[in-house]
Amino acid sequence: MTFDTFLAGAVSAVGIATGAAYVPQAARIWKRRSSDDVSIVTYLLFLGGQLVYLVYGIRFRQPPIVIGMAANVAGSLAVIGSALRFRTRA
Repeated sequence: MTFDTFLAGAVSAVGIATGAAYVPQAARIWKRRSSDDVSIVTYLLFLGGQLVYLVYGIRFRQPPIVIGMAANVAGSLAVIGSALRFRTRA
């Protein structure tokens, strides 16, 4: 195995792991049925950056970046969707 092959696998794995890191926040929102303490703006900013990296990975045919950012986009969307679903109106 070459270093480049190892690195590509590591980047993919880390991308998936960071995407999975959003699951506890989304699960907490659903469990509490409240997202009042979650900043939707923060997650929208994360999403914006993730989409830029995703497009970059697609454009330059970098599967590890595409895999990782796709997982992160899914995680961000899960939190944003959950937060919007359970946001109470003031």
